[in-house]
Amino acid sequence: MSFGPENGERGGAPDGPPDERPPETTREPTERRRGRPDFRLGLVPVVAGLLLLAFLIGLVLLWLSYGDSAGGTSVFEDSIETGPEPVVRLTNGPGRVSIEGIEGLENVEINAKRYARGRNTAAAKENAADVPVEASSGEDSALEISSEGGGGTGVDYALRVPPGTVVEVESVAGDVEISGLDNNATVRAESGDVSVEDVRGSIVIEASRGDVTVESVSTETGNAEIIVGSGDLEIENLVVGILEARVESGDVALLGRFSGSGLVFVETGSINVRLPSEDTNDLTLEARVGEVVREDEQGSE
Repeated sequence: MSFGPENGERGGAPDGPPDERPPETTREPTERRRGRPDFRLGLVPVVAGLLLLAFLIGLVLLWLSYGDSAGGTSVFEDSIETGPEPVVRLTNGPGRVSIEGIEGLENVEINAKRYARGRNTAAAKENAADVPVEASSGEDSALEISSEGGGGTGVDYALRVPPGTVVEVESVAGDVEISGLDNNATVRAESGDVSVEDVRGSIVIEASRGDVTVESVSTETGNAEIIVGSGDLEIENLVVGILEARVESGDVALLGRFSGSGLVFVETGSINVRLPSEDTNDLTLEARVGEVVREDEQGSE
């Protein structure tokens, strides 16, 4: 029997089964962890570059969309001898129309303000000067004036005509004003307000979208035909043989005095009557979805 140092003193493994020995933990040297590349830091320049590229592309698209940011105008003027009772037909795309009868005039004076856009003011004016305005005699000797517009271009018309002129207007987009005529007037407007004032002849108005005002129209033997799609109708001081007014969606106001017979019909909206009761004896007033309100009824409430 020999006596030697205990296992622990000899530096040997402690007693016990091998499975119960504590596992050895290995730690990666700090130097190696610090030396490993961080891929997240490498993505930062890539993301920043993509954002910068998207910003530059946005600037280019914005510049292209607003490239024609300047506006310019060019005025076309002409005077055409027509006699005291011409027929004038005006067809216009985008733009306002104003036609005024002038006493003693025997020619049609045309003032057409053309407008367009360009990359700068000079280019815009050149583009406006290229907008065509055509004035010629038609097959029935009528004076036909036309321009189409569109694509950022248009024409604002101001016509001075003899009072005896028969006027026919077709407008795509823009307000139409007619005044001072002793003859018939017809207006067909797709979008825009229509005003007919101081006309002594039959009138026809078709307005798809926009308000209509008829004031001081007098023709005891003529008629007034008014059709409004979406918009209000105001009639003041009207003397006609027969009135036929139909409004799909909007209110109607009857003001001043009225002489004649006929029908005022509103699909959706109200009819406000501010006329003497005797003026409406031969006038039928009907509102399908809405009400007919008379001034005297309001005063008695």
